[in-house]
Amino acid sequence: MAKHKLLEEEAVPRVAVVGLSSHVPDYRLCWSLNRALGLALTRRRADIVERAKDKELHYTVFEQADAEGAVLWSLISNTCGKRKLIPSQKQADYFLVVDRVVAGDVEALSERLRKAEFVLLAFALEVDGIKMGHKLLL
Repeated sequence: MAKHKLLEEEAVPRVAVVGLSSHVPDYRLCWSLNRALGLALTRRRADIVERAKDKELHYTVFEQADAEGAVLWSLISNTCGKRKLIPSQKQADYFLVVDRVVAGDVEALSERLRKAEFVLLAFALEVDGIKMGHKLLL
């Protein structure tokens, strides 16, 4: 009888995450990133929705996909009122989730983001190091 061995796929996501701090609304930051990085981020119809104390919390998502429909860039809001999508990252108002191949050098990307209008702070994060980081993986 033949033996079959199941190989577990790599569990580490192939994305880079950059935390952003900004004092402007999400649509304004999206416009700024589109201009600074040459992107075409657009608002996704479905927000990230969480239920807390009989309320629905909506966290907005802007994204850009390639020709095959794979999402390459996502801008995710970390705030809904006074609540945070990722409570351990209080200093981040938004997260930019980028395909690792597209992002290239994450530190260079962070530097370009710091130069964008309305971005006060940009810092690289490790997805597997973020508590509740699975919420960012769409």
